[in-house]
Amino acid sequence: MLSLFYKGNLILMSLLVVLLCYPLLGLADVSSKIEQGARHWTMTADNLELKIVQMMPEQAHAFYLARGFKTEVARDIGASCMMQTVVTNKAAKTSGKAFSISLKKWQLKVQGNAKLQGIKLKETWDRHWKTDDISAAARIAFRWATFPSEQTFEPHGDYNWGMISFGLTSGSRFDLNVVWHQEGHQKSIWIRNMQCQTDNMDTKQ
Repeated sequence: MLSLFYKGNLILMSLLVVLLCYPLLGLADVSSKIEQGARHWTMTADNLELKIVQMMPEQAHAFYLARGFKTEVARDIGASCMMQTVVTNKAAKTSGKAFSISLKKWQLKVQGNAKLQGIKLKETWDRHWKTDDISAAARIAFRWATFPSEQTFEPHGDYNWGMISFGLTSGSRFDLNVVWHQEGHQKSIWIRNMQCQTDNMDTKQ
């Protein structure tokens, strides 16, 4: 009888540990769909909602060309696997918790290559450009259009959006490790089988 009682308590404690550690284990709801020729990925974990949408290289190229970038620079940006990204804190205003995101901690793994690598941050682009190649106005436009490298999102719908350069060639397939911090804990989720858009991609893939 004591043995059954002990086993029952052990199972209960194991379940409790799983529930308490749920936010740290990388468990989340991740889905993807095709809309208007682009694949959308949506991830929800706790009060974090992340949406990532493919951009065609020519689409990003045209966007930055219209903001004062030279043709070859705008083409380089467009060919770097740019995707539109939106992050929202879905928590209630009174009881919810803030979370912080640093893109410096995000990592990706290209399929067929076990090596992890970081994404290409806006600061990396900025350091790469020579002063006389890019106007001050174009640099400002790039900073405003790209997702912030670091930000804290408060409860009750705090959000931000912008482009992220994953630094990969068009058509590349990869897994993305999304990392965020909440209440002193680092949490992470893998989004599997993502793909950079191409100008003629088969959207059924």
